[in-house]
This record gives sequence, structure tokens and C-alpha cells, in this order.
Amino acid sequence: MAKLLIMAGGMSSRMKKTDGNSNLDEKLIEQANTLPKGMIGVGKDGRPFMDYLLYNAHRAGYNEVLILKNPKDTVTQPYYDQLVADGKAWGFTFKFATQQIAPDREKPAGTADAIQQALEQTPEWKGERFTVCNSDNLYSVSVLTLLKDAEIPNAVVSYNADALGVEPERMKAFAIIKTNEDGSLVEILEKPNDEQIAEAKRVAGQIGVNMNVFHFNYDDILKYVQSEPFNPIRNERELPSAVTRMAKENPGLVTTVPVAENVPDLTSKGDISLVQKYLVDEFGDF
Repeated sequence: MAKLLIMAGGMSSRMKKTDGNSNLDEKLIEQANTLPKGMIGVGKDGRPFMDYLLYNAHRAGYNEVLILKNPKDTVTQPYYDQLVADGKAWGFTFKFATQQIAPDREKPAGTADAIQQALEQTPEWKGERFTVCNSDNLYSVSVLTLLKDAEIPNAVVSYNADALGVEPERMKAFAIIKTNEDGSLVEILEKPNDEQIAEAKRVAGQIGVNMNVFHFNYDDILKYVQSEPFNPIRNERELPSAVTRMAKENPGLVTTVPVAENVPDLTSKGDISLVQKYLVDEFGDF
């Protein structure tokens, strides 16, 4: 079965800030302040954002979905359990894991911790390959299909910065992807400098941006997320850093998949109206 892990355990801190469009429906504002981002009803008749990601995954041929949720999330699992009971879950088998928060922390410990907890709570995936992505980005059918069908054990999608609409002056705020001449991953660089950006473009012919969609072999990635230390500045254990270590210690083990398309993003309240328009234009009556 084709497997998809959706990371939905974050605290949605930026979404909960008071910025955004004052013309937003009050119900949407309340949801943005209280619900996981993937469960905000931005779609037709209040359909949650994550439904659209799952619909794309269904069209891409995935069968089994593992949703990693926050321990305070009382909404996501009951909603999808009910869809399954009603026969409206696109034929998916759903599994759920919880990103537990240590007693000495207020927030989850980062994306490497998220993957570690999800996999340790799902040992039946051992030896399998799976795609992993965020719950607040709408990845395309084509990208999800590319990863599912790739004859490679581990991969990261490298999004063309121009296609994403990232202005050059904002590039330093993103994580860029550095590759070898053969397309294998060298490093995922957080907040790169001008020299690093220029070198990455020289080798790959484009500036590739990491949008947190990967394909992994369970056994390959687990040992690296388990051993990933806390970032001394962010105080989180980060997946891009773990993937970089895996690539450096095993040259050629992680391949980059270059694509040129946009990724609708539900990060803050300011994104809600744009996402609503995109869903109407692209999905119609779904």
C-alpha cells in the first residue's frame, strides 16, 4: 500500500496571531484561532483544508494515511473516523499518532521529533517507504505521484524558487537545497547567504526550495531523527538537519526531485482568502 504521513502536530502559532483580513468570516477567524490549520474550513461548505490534500493523495494513488496530531487536538481524528464510517474517506485506511510534548516544554520539539514519534508509534511501517508532508500546504497530484512512484529510497522535492514566486530579496528566509551534479542531495540550507544561493544555482541550474515534502525508507530515516540534536537557536529537533546528516554520511542515498510549480500555503490568517479563491478555481464543487 502507498503510504502518506501528514505532520499536523504543530501549535499553529503564526495562524493564531491577530493579523489577517478583517473581512474574514467570524467563524473562520474563530477556527483559525482554535483549530489545527489543516482543519480550518476554508473549502466549499466549510470543508477542511486537509480534505483537499487528502483528495490529491487519493488521486495520486495513496491508500494508507498516518496523521500525526497534537495532544490537544480533539477534532482531527473524530472527523476522519466519521468520514470512514460514512464511506466518504476516499478508500483510505487511516492511522493516527500523537506528537507528545515533554513536561519541560510548551510546544512540540520540532519536525525531526515529529517523524520519530510517528514512526515509533507505527512499527508496522518498518521496512516500508512513505511520503511525508505538512498539513498546511496543498501539494499537487503530480508531486505526490512522483514521490510514490520513484524508484529511490529517499527523496526531497526541490521547488523552483521562481515558480514559487519567491523574490530574490526574500530568498534568505527560505531553506534552499544544495545538490551534486547528479542531483543527489548535499545539504538543506536554512537561511542561506548570497554566496550559498549563487553556488546552489550554479550546480542545479535553479534555486531549489524545500517545502517539507519528502519520501523516506522507514529504517533509513528513523535512526537519523532519533539521533538529531536540538538546534541551539530554535531549541527544536529539525527534519531538514536530520536529512542533511543522512545525505552527508551516505552519499547518493537522498535524491532531489526538481519541480516547477506553486504550493498553496495556509500559514497565517492573511493566507485564508487566497487559499479560498484557489480552492474554488481549482476544485469547483468538491
